[in-house]
Amino acid sequence: MAAARPIPSFLQLPIDELADDDAQSVERPRPRDAALARGGSLRLTQPVRIAPPADDGQTGFDDAGLTPGQSARPLAEVSALGRALSAAQEPARPPMPAFDRDSVLASWRAWLRAWEVDADPAPVVDAIIERLGDSRRSFHNLERLASELARLDEWRHATEDSAAVGFATCLRYVILDPSRCDNEARSAEFARIGLAGLGVDTNRIRLVRELIVSTREGAVIGSADARLLADIGRARLADPPRLFDTHEDDLRAESVHLVDAIYWRRRIAAIRAMLIRPRIYLTDIARGRLEAAARGNLSRRLDTR
Repeated sequence: MAAARPIPSFLQLPIDELADDDAQSVERPRPRDAALARGGSLRLTQPVRIAPPADDGQTGFDDAGLTPGQSARPLAEVSALGRALSAAQEPARPPMPAFDRDSVLASWRAWLRAWEVDADPAPVVDAIIERLGDSRRSFHNLERLASELARLDEWRHATEDSAAVGFATCLRYVILDPSRCDNEARSAEFARIGLAGLGVDTNRIRLVRELIVSTREGAVIGSADARLLADIGRARLADPPRLFDTHEDDLRAESVHLVDAIYWRRRIAAIRAMLIRPRIYLTDIARGRLEAAARGNLSRRLDTR
């Protein structure tokens, strides 16, 4: 879709070296073992697939009603039965919102009007679509953007500047390299280039950049809009269990540069860090609606690892 619309030259500039000190000043230093994530023997040439444990013939016991003389069910059968019962008990969820270019363009035009900017956002929106529509993105993709925009629409009354939060939501994942630690800073620089090309003033561009950089893990989240943006990104943690598991598998598939041992060590550490916090969600609106479900999903994920 986006390929048929040429991307303007100001959005084709290299991003790697453009993030300035202002964007990086609020970031946490790169972890000591970050270089290992990209180093020689740990780099994989094919995506890692999460396969179920092989059935080695071992058996387990179904504690419910097993009497002497009864044969125990194989572990694989018990696991399958548990998944089936869980799926049967899980309430039906509404369909995931589909990404719609025309709807996103309408939102961008409304945000630009709120900032008294008269410009056509199509070139920037199409640049976003081109990047998030990459087939290698299984998690940070157009589907996730559509979901986050729907959540922003639901919570827009809680924003201080809905246009800034909207632009940050659309642009926060535009640069993605799973092996790097500066994707937020690079996405913020892309946002600066794109919004400047539309005629947005410097102060408002700085606001969007600060919102994007604030989403980095470990960054200081100061403003109310930054807290809301962080919660919009974490909202998926409270999805129904099957959908949550799908998101987790997609996130794993996107981290092709890490072997299982390193990936799961880091993921489990991140989940434990979220669970020991007094609150996962920083805003009252998100905490009241999502906190319990998110903690249930994360705790269950630890139990399955």
